[in-house]
Amino acid sequence: MVRFVLRRILWSLVTLLLVATIAFFAVNLLLPYDFAVGVGQRPGAISVIREQLGLDRPLWVRWLDYLWHLVRGDLGESFGGASVTGLVWGVLPITVAVFAVGGIVAYLLGEWFGRWVAWSRNRFLRGASSTASILAFTAFPPWLVFLLLFFASERLARLRAFFGLTAVPPRARPGDTLPVVLAAGLVAALIAGILLRAWARRRDHRILGPAALPACLALLGAILAAAGLWKQALDRLLWPSAVMATVALVIIAFGESMLVMRAGVSAEMAEDYVFTARAKGLPGRLIRDRHVARNAVLPVISRLITSVPYLISGLIIIERQLSIDGVASLFFRAIESADVPVILGILVVVGLVGLVLRIVLDAVEVVLDPRVRIEGQAV
Repeated sequence: MVRFVLRRILWSLVTLLLVATIAFFAVNLLLPYDFAVGVGQRPGAISVIREQLGLDRPLWVRWLDYLWHLVRGDLGESFGGASVTGLVWGVLPITVAVFAVGGIVAYLLGEWFGRWVAWSRNRFLRGASSTASILAFTAFPPWLVFLLLFFASERLARLRAFFGLTAVPPRARPGDTLPVVLAAGLVAALIAGILLRAWARRRDHRILGPAALPACLALLGAILAAAGLWKQALDRLLWPSAVMATVALVIIAFGESMLVMRAGVSAEMAEDYVFTARAKGLPGRLIRDRHVARNAVLPVISRLITSVPYLISGLIIIERQLSIDGVASLFFRAIESADVPVILGILVVVGLVGLVLRIVLDAVEVVLDPRVRIEGQAV
């Protein structure tokens, strides 16, 4: 298992360099305008700026220099003089929090609802769930954001007022670590809740299974309260734009997860082991949750992870529509000013996220499916 993961990491690093190379040449060759032209006013000034930024060097020399810095973990400097790593890190927590929380919640809802609808064998539920899932999966992000703004803005304002919060929370200040703490805490609590729920299901703990996720989230709240950060954390968690962006991402990702889970459970219900379990007198809930769902959930996770580029593109549009100061805002500002290092830095970070999730998927596949073989030996 360890050798398998290490080998995947090595190949992922090679893939990341290839992605960075493709992005480098694509951005430099296809970007229709020049940063130096936008800053300089006269041809002489433009030449000086290009020389100062190193844009007068051959493209292959700049590519080798970029890869050399990337191998050392340096994303370079923006044309404005700021560190690209610092710029991306400053806006990454809000994007990670929205994307991770929205993706995990969509997976949980899709997995539960798809399992329940397939097991019920109800034609009306199947038809209604199919229609709702297709509408959610094909929703146009700007249209979806418009609906959320129309229906949810006033309700979120009332909710903030109920907790004694201002109408809109202040923006994060430079060096503010609270968004990073919240993003990491929420992701850790949700993942821990999913793992604890899976462990409880395998041992047929009827109380611990449903209570796993609420318990982990309550523990996170207790830790924040003990650290004296509960008021500030609640202020950020109920930020209207972030809440609506998370809900929009959940709606987009939920439909596909539900359909894949429903199809998987329906296919597994016709397997011989299900009939054998019924013949032995096992409860239907136990057969569904411990056996059928375990075999049907892997395609759901696989599809969700492989859909990450699509979900990220949707999230970029959502962030732009809601004026969230996240990765999308930084990306669009970099495109508007032709700041190539920032554009490349964001593309590399997105590629790295995709590769990390792919390694996680490989490891999860090995754990969930004992038929998977590593290096010719069964796990």
